[in-house]
Amino acid sequence: MAGLDSSAARMVPSRSCPRPGTVSLLMAVAVAGTQHARSPSMNLQPPPPFDAWSWMQAFQQTWLASLDPAGVGRQFRDQRLARLIRSTQQASPLYARRAPGARELADFGPIGKAELMHHFDHWATDRRITRQAVEALLHGNADVASAWLGSYLVWTSSGTSGEPGIFVQDTGALAAFDAIDALRLRSDTAAQPTLGLWGMGRRFAYVGAIGGAYAGNVSLQRLQRLVPAPWAPQIAFISVLEPLTTVAQRLQALRPQVLITYPSCAVALAGLQDQGELDLQLDEAWLGGEQLTAPQRDQVARSFGCPVRNSYGASEFYSIAFECSHGQLHLNDDWVVLEGVDTQGRATPPGEFSELTLLTNLANHVQPLLRYELTDRVRFVPGPCGCGGRFPVIEVQGRSDDVLALPGLHGGTVTLLPLALETVVEEGAGVAQFQLLLREDQALELRLPLQGSEARAAFDRCRRALRAWLQAQGARPLRLVLGAEAPLQQPGSGKLRRVVDLTRASHAVHTGVPAGKTPPHDPD
Repeated sequence: MAGLDSSAARMVPSRSCPRPGTVSLLMAVAVAGTQHARSPSMNLQPPPPFDAWSWMQAFQQTWLASLDPAGVGRQFRDQRLARLIRSTQQASPLYARRAPGARELADFGPIGKAELMHHFDHWATDRRITRQAVEALLHGNADVASAWLGSYLVWTSSGTSGEPGIFVQDTGALAAFDAIDALRLRSDTAAQPTLGLWGMGRRFAYVGAIGGAYAGNVSLQRLQRLVPAPWAPQIAFISVLEPLTTVAQRLQALRPQVLITYPSCAVALAGLQDQGELDLQLDEAWLGGEQLTAPQRDQVARSFGCPVRNSYGASEFYSIAFECSHGQLHLNDDWVVLEGVDTQGRATPPGEFSELTLLTNLANHVQPLLRYELTDRVRFVPGPCGCGGRFPVIEVQGRSDDVLALPGLHGGTVTLLPLALETVVEEGAGVAQFQLLLREDQALELRLPLQGSEARAAFDRCRRALRAWLQAQGARPLRLVLGAEAPLQQPGSGKLRRVVDLTRASHAVHTGVPAGKTPPHDPD
């Protein structure tokens, strides 16, 4: 099952993402418990989507591909791509119109999230899937893990590249994510099927965005519903919107064995551990959803005295790459195709970072993604990996926002996690495209791609939401101002860093935003 996007992404992308990972693959015992999950006498809600045959087939093929990626794995990949192209051309009006007669992947032009969302009703191969129907589900159903239309799961992504996304997963895609995580997420050798049972009875704490249909939240909810006792892991959900001190208190009471969260949150908690305000005895920390840097990894591993596991996924494909024992990301290229391209759409030479990445999801046939534009920059690393694994090695430059430290109302400092700030603006104010800049004069500048009364109305909504949340965090009141300029996107990729601390001098160079130089359009 998929885990903690991307956007987003987020190493992506993704509220996608801290990932439940291997935990989600207690599905080996879930096959035996399927009737338990589906029993109407025990569950008043529709059961989560799960197809035992699809799962067993995906598990077997993923295991075989792990033994021989270049041979068996490539054969499975080619077969899946051919089937995907046929089914997409036959049943997706959008793709049939864009690429009539397409037979090869190269026959499809790149496509972005904005176009897919604009033509949502003509995208899916199941004609019952419409924008109106999906939004009715999202707005009216608190049970995010129940099967929709009998066999689908729906999750959303944030709008880090300008457009929020809605993604429908079929049982084939979910089975693929389950199998990948079971066999590869914690594997140091070609294949270790027994690792699918690793999470039995263990205590996990998930610190993330849990207030909506985000991929990580939806996946864990599905897991809890689908896996019967006594095999199910103990999973505690903690909102990243809570003050960091509250998060720490809950973790201390729960005493989890595995922490699943974002790198920025893990680093903040590691600081509390170093200060003696937190005393966790972790077996592992699973990080995702944001760019993980080497210093962040070292700090988390040192503070908690445990291994740190990283992964790369997105709402568009939950399990893009897994990390080996040498700290390298290996692409699951039997299930997903990644193409690195420059700004003109030309293939990037091996060893060089792309400006954009095109993703083809070989598992999902109900809402096909062929040559879908990701704003992450990817580099295919030449040569074999020291771990001995034969899946391609990639490096990823995704988004990386800043943690803000503000003066506390009663002294000290208050740590504000970037994902929490973003969620407040997205959910509390209904604004997806924005940039928050902490300036040297300690004002918080909000940049919006809007003008006139529309910008003013959006700013007022954001100001109300941020004021209330900052007060709840215990931060001293600060000025909120509306910037005169539009949000500054990163050159080449167009990816938007939504939380930037300009009080750190290096950021003026890194972001192209001159610290303290932007006049506010309207003081708070």
